[in-house]
Amino acid sequence: MLALLVQGCAILDPLAPPELRIERAVADGDYQHALELIDLHDPAPRAEWDERRVAITARAETAAADAMRQARAASAEGAVAQALEILEQAEQRLPADDERRQFLEQIERQRQVALHTLGQRHHILEARTLVQQLRLLEVMRPLVHHGEQLPDDPDRLAARSKPLAATMDAYAERAEGEERLQLLRLAQGLNPGPERAEQIAALEREQQAEAPAAIADELPRATMNARLREALEADDLTAAARWCHSELIPDADASGPDQAAQRTHRALCAEWHERRDIRVERLLEEGRHHYSAGRIEEALGQWAEGLELKPDHAGLIAAHQRALRVIERLETLRVPEPRLQTDGLPEDAPRGEPHAP
Repeated sequence: MLALLVQGCAILDPLAPPELRIERAVADGDYQHALELIDLHDPAPRAEWDERRVAITARAETAAADAMRQARAASAEGAVAQALEILEQAEQRLPADDERRQFLEQIERQRQVALHTLGQRHHILEARTLVQQLRLLEVMRPLVHHGEQLPDDPDRLAARSKPLAATMDAYAERAEGEERLQLLRLAQGLNPGPERAEQIAALEREQQAEAPAAIADELPRATMNARLREALEADDLTAAARWCHSELIPDADASGPDQAAQRTHRALCAEWHERRDIRVERLLEEGRHHYSAGRIEEALGQWAEGLELKPDHAGLIAAHQRALRVIERLETLRVPEPRLQTDGLPEDAPRGEPHAP
């Protein structure tokens, strides 16, 4: 607070000499402001202040490297908010730096992903508890004469179950495979509906037909996490999909290292989901740009790549099918080129006489 007050005085005091204001900014560690003051006022003697500018720039670079080191250390320990605070202060007080800005944006994305993942996990745990309570009340109801003997109010639980079921439905729309099935089952347990029951039955039939080997049964979770992290670092989202395909909602009673590995796996898969969705939307838009320009084959390639990452994307499916129909129509309208004879004569030339050169 005192440092900010000193900085404010240096900025707001128009009577202070530029040299004093520059020194105040340097003492406060606000090297960016100090350099701006030198450029603005051009204090004399010029040679002396040119040397001073070099010294301030060197101190700024040292401070920038120290800020990055502290932010990376805080991020590695899970102190994301502390890392963000360090980087944001560096952005305000140090010259612009692309590496720092990119790291700040990366940390902010990680924070958002972690908050979303933890919020979703909280809702899932709440949904499981509520489903168990509702089932328990259904078992107890025939055993009591009066509702007051029940441990909880069924109407109150039912009022909470409907919006929570809608939340599970929303999560299921962004999920795939086993995770989607579990979320739909939770929603059905909270607020049964015929349409959702059909979705659950269809997913169960698909899984029984495919019967894929569960990756979780083949490799330890820690090994999966290591390979998933490698795929994400290489920006190979297709390879990363393999390790998130069998992602399961962690059991509520998991504990110890397994619980930590599950949390890490869910966070990595959440990052994959986010990056995949961004990539898919970009491929969709790029394909539309090619399609509008008449480059149907290029558009088809972009949309096919997107479908490899997200096969159930409705926009990609529709666009891909539309492009295929256009190509089929173009093929039917294509006029075959005239074929040349092997002896070099046109098709309609007399065959008895050699063609004059």
